[in-house]
Amino acid sequence: MVWHRHSCLSCRQAACKLIRRVLKTRNIGAYRDLLVLFTKYGRKDFRLSLDPETVIASDDTSAEMEPDVARRAVAFANALKGMGPTYVKFGQVLSTRPDIVPPEYIAALESLQDDVEPFSYAEVEKIVEEELKVRISKAFETFESTPLAAASLGQVHRAVLRDGREVVVKVQRPNVREQVRHDLEVFTEIATTIEQHSDIGRKMNLTGAIEQARITLLNELNYEQEARNTEIIRRNLAEFPQISIPTVIGDMTTSRVLTTELVRGRKVSKLTPLQIIDHDYAELAATLTRAYLKQVCVDGIWHSDPHPGNVFVRDLEDNQAEVVLLDFGMVSRISREFQDEIIKMLLGMSSNRGAEVADACVRVSEVQEGFDAMKFVREISTVVATFHDVDVRQINVGQLIFNVISIANNNELKAPAELAMLAKTLLHLDGVTRRLDPEYDPHTVIRDYAEKLMSQKLAQKFAPRNFYPALLDLNQLVLDLPHRTREIIDQTAAGKLSFSLKLMQAEQFLAGMHKIANRITVGVVIAALLIASSMMMRVPTRVALFGYPAMAMIGYLLAAAAGLYLIVTTFLRDRADEERAKLKGK
Repeated sequence: MVWHRHSCLSCRQAACKLIRRVLKTRNIGAYRDLLVLFTKYGRKDFRLSLDPETVIASDDTSAEMEPDVARRAVAFANALKGMGPTYVKFGQVLSTRPDIVPPEYIAALESLQDDVEPFSYAEVEKIVEEELKVRISKAFETFESTPLAAASLGQVHRAVLRDGREVVVKVQRPNVREQVRHDLEVFTEIATTIEQHSDIGRKMNLTGAIEQARITLLNELNYEQEARNTEIIRRNLAEFPQISIPTVIGDMTTSRVLTTELVRGRKVSKLTPLQIIDHDYAELAATLTRAYLKQVCVDGIWHSDPHPGNVFVRDLEDNQAEVVLLDFGMVSRISREFQDEIIKMLLGMSSNRGAEVADACVRVSEVQEGFDAMKFVREISTVVATFHDVDVRQINVGQLIFNVISIANNNELKAPAELAMLAKTLLHLDGVTRRLDPEYDPHTVIRDYAEKLMSQKLAQKFAPRNFYPALLDLNQLVLDLPHRTREIIDQTAAGKLSFSLKLMQAEQFLAGMHKIANRITVGVVIAALLIASSMMMRVPTRVALFGYPAMAMIGYLLAAAAGLYLIVTTFLRDRADEERAKLKGK
């Protein structure tokens, strides 16, 4: 994988224009550092081509690569660590983009997950006491000075509360918020300029990616938001007993200090082959996938950072085990409409239906001038079919979505940043499930879980609260109808109501109005039956039908019969009208 020469030239030209048009001279040092960094490393090793043939063949490890790429990868990771927490986060994101960076860089950048220099205990003590408004010795029985782990935005310490509960305390790095905001400002300026002067920058939607990163990072810097995310996802995953989420200690949590219960277990990344053999974790891998499908496709909010360091396995009695999810600072949210398209996309991928994947991608993306739908469907179908031909141990849904995004960008289709976040999540999830079960097949789980997923979506859509707006509109229509009818009668009586119609069109017009009125009437009746039945579902009755209140089910059946009648009569009458029109035309 190499950075094509035209891509390099394009980006360097954009960078030169950026320097000539510096918007804020105080950021010139950051511009220079970034330019040097990516000229020195990425110019030789990163693959920024959007050629669909190279996208489809992106897994080819035989492509030409500089022999000392591993050394440059380590140097690149060390350079990012020296540039600050925002750059470390950027490196972590790059480590999940095999479509851009080679395996040597992924290995070096993954070390940024855990290998970050901690800050001093004196600063930890100062921040904790400022936030909790109490001395550490008063709030905690013990508080270990050596951190369990240090990350780009904060670090974690083990402690014991006064009541004896063992906890972990995450403390935010000093002054990190100001530094992140400044770095994001620089990234935004650079991304905007590259998009203005480079086709690759525009097609890759750099500003959208930076905006998504800004939202994610600022949320990660608010530990109170992370606590809320934790509780929301805990409730949403309550139906999965094999998945555990640590409890947040609310009165010991602020925007810069987060206290949760201590979880004992093993990181998925630390599982040995012998431990995997001794414990059958295959069901655990499937459960984890189902839980993430529910988060994404039903709840619309998901834990988007399930890298192996944030996933623990805890062994229970009777050779049972559970997965523990940690760190809910990074979550993603999508709308219900977006969820529906994601379901179609995932089902299309698992069933080798590339056209469905392409259609779903178009519906969630921004279509640019010059978009060729036929060419896009053909390329997506090719990459989905190629994906299905590989061995089950090489299947990676996240990688496939990244390939779909690359093809979309190359075809004048601007994919949303949320889709890239989903791909990143599934890429991480694949790494976790592979550790739990080397023979894991995500396609089988997606297909098997699809039926339950669809039933959950339908139950969500037909919940009574979703009909309240329609009920209010219907109520307003009923209230307005007498007034509007009186206005029409008064105007008719005064001779003020008139229609501008030719006599030869009157019969056709009245017939058309008659059909429309009939269809509207039946539609209103169907809507009223559905709304009333949905409200009666909550009323307990002695008589049940199919396990549900009988009156509610009768209402649904009547609505279904009326809807079928409306569809059939509409189809038959429209066909008859078409035939009459053809005869008149002759």
